[in-house]
Amino acid sequence: MQISAISFREHRELGEVAWLRDYDRGLKLAAEQGKPVLLLFQEVPGCSTCVRFGQDVLTHPLMVEFITDRFVPVAIFNNHPGADTEILHRSDEPSWNNSVVRFLRPDGAELVPKLADRYDALGLHDKMAAVLAMLDDEVPGYFRLLGRDLLVEYGLSKCMTYTTPCFWSGETSLATHPAVITTDAGWVDGEEVVQVYFDPREASRPVLDAYASAEGFNPIESRGFELDREPQFYLRKNVARRLPLTPAQRTRINLAVPYRSSVADLLSPQQSAWLGDTNLKRSSGEDAYRRDIRQSWPKLVSQLGIIEREN
Repeated sequence: MQISAISFREHRELGEVAWLRDYDRGLKLAAEQGKPVLLLFQEVPGCSTCVRFGQDVLTHPLMVEFITDRFVPVAIFNNHPGADTEILHRSDEPSWNNSVVRFLRPDGAELVPKLADRYDALGLHDKMAAVLAMLDDEVPGYFRLLGRDLLVEYGLSKCMTYTTPCFWSGETSLATHPAVITTDAGWVDGEEVVQVYFDPREASRPVLDAYASAEGFNPIESRGFELDREPQFYLRKNVARRLPLTPAQRTRINLAVPYRSSVADLLSPQQSAWLGDTNLKRSSGEDAYRRDIRQSWPKLVSQLGIIEREN
């Protein structure tokens, strides 16, 4: 097997993660770096399920960064002979199978039950968060926010719209509720409103309605919602507007800015590095924060590059 990272862009099944292909080398690096191993058993070339796992799960910029930053990623091809087959047998994994992910200590011991028969980003996110909890390692804020973004993306959140006297302050007021994931200022039939997505596990609609009512807001049917030209008003006045951000990130930063709270934990290491780069202003547009992070991230990479972190 190769010792260095493979050219992952040659295999759609591997997404954007740069994988090692040498299992034993991966364990050694994990011991040297004090990290767990993220071991992917993948069919390459693979079926549509394997390709979707690579393209839908392993391409999100924050997911890729978190894997690279907190794990030693190793890929074993479950349909290749030789050393790959040897690791399959040692791990009691079948060949020609859909994607399976294991999480190992540097000695090869399993940290948490493997991820199998589930091929969505939320499943992988929750497993990696569980690994950090097992190791008594704090889950960074940006990765917790990604989990909330994924609730919206997979249709597991609920949406409500509230009329507000001022939707700019309405966004920050509603964002303070712990169940609220995202806020957007806009209009319904000429009225200023704030549309929110929230986690129904943390608050029911009546509970959120009561909170909104106490703030002077009223629920309204969201049909015909039109986004305002200056959503996340406070973020829009801050240099962070030039960063690729997820919806949950921009909602939390929009709350942090007027209260002069730190945004450091809301950003990934790469986003923080870009924020401190003096070239950010000329390299990124003012509305980068509103674009899909999957599109805006590679564009900024082409302008400013990826900062290399020493292990």
